[in-house]
Amino acid sequence: MGSVIVSAKIRGSRGETVLRALVDTGFYGDLITLPKNIEDLGIELRHKRIQRLPSGEAIEVRYGGGEIEVEGLVTYGDIEVWPDLKLPQGVDALLGVTALEKMGFRVDPKAGKLEKVELYLL
Repeated sequence: MGSVIVSAKIRGSRGETVLRALVDTGFYGDLITLPKNIEDLGIELRHKRIQRLPSGEAIEVRYGGGEIEVEGLVTYGDIEVWPDLKLPQGVDALLGVTALEKMGFRVDPKAGKLEKVELYLL
């Protein structure tokens, strides 16, 4: 399976932007990006949390809430900013499984794209 990259529209109180987001099924969260990608949107980064990198290193990151829209579906989620985030060429953000689940998507590994799934109440 190749990488799945989607257009993600991010909205804050003062505006919106479209980011090319790599779907990261190993990230249990909503969205990670660089501070410069959202600085004019009015997303208040009032909170901090510790995240652990694959190397085992723990880092403190800031986050705030904003709208995330993918393929016409919208959720409200945590927008984390990582100043030293290293992304592949042409990618602006990482989109995590929490946001995907809230919007009702899963990754179709055979097609290498997102697939809409029906949400169930349990």
